[in-house]
Amino acid sequence: MSYAYMTTLCSGDAYLPGVEVLGRSLDASGTQIPKVVLATRDVTESARKRLAALAWQVRPIEPIANPSASNPLFARFGPVFAKLRAWEQTDFDRIVALDADTLVLQNIDDLFARPGFAAAPDFFLPDRFNSGVMVLEPSLEVARKMRDSLAVSGSYDGGDQGFLNEFYPDWYTMPVEHRLPVGYNMANFIYQFLRAHPTLKARLESETKVVHYLVQKPWQARAVLTGGAAAWWQRYFEVHPAANWPGGDALHAAEDWAFEHLAALALE
Repeated sequence: MSYAYMTTLCSGDAYLPGVEVLGRSLDASGTQIPKVVLATRDVTESARKRLAALAWQVRPIEPIANPSASNPLFARFGPVFAKLRAWEQTDFDRIVALDADTLVLQNIDDLFARPGFAAAPDFFLPDRFNSGVMVLEPSLEVARKMRDSLAVSGSYDGGDQGFLNEFYPDWYTMPVEHRLPVGYNMANFIYQFLRAHPTLKARLESETKVVHYLVQKPWQARAVLTGGAAAWWQRYFEVHPAANWPGGDALHAAEDWAFEHLAALALE
């Protein structure tokens, strides 16, 4: 069996720091499985060279037009349908697709034993899956059906997640092996909430394997008050040690502390 971890970089280099950190977190997990990034033509040559130097296999892909481009939930959802190109990478038998805003905390090679298709529930709509972490089996036939469906299927969020939930409408009722535990795709603010409360931390923190930065992206915000800042920046500074500065680690720990206390006040 041929396996790969795969992510997508599209619409320029905006998510390059995310891919760098994702790759570093995979390396730190001890995996020996190849890392592949699908890059659209607007990704710069310097970014491609940077990722290749970090042991990413960079594969050029063509973008896929967003059929809901006029009404996405977030503007950044415009180019995300390029992610569907993962189903075309048929030199692999199974792929674990990870969004560029995810961070691996523990080895997740066990996901390759899952049948394709598999995903974890979405935080906001738990009877639908979140497309940030998926196990899939590449297939040109499935890829063709997806392209055909783009013209007629809806997308409740104007992005790939809404479309894929239309394409796999029976995910919620599939056998249990197709539904990943939430720890494989944990929202960053929930991750921080668990860490802040001793009772929850003792029971649930060890189950968190992948953190997903759903709204704010650490590298795009001056202050990340939705949790998980320190964990992400730790890996970033490992890739970019010169970017760290005295007090940098303490600042990001303070961001998480602030989130924890704001959450506690909200619950009083």
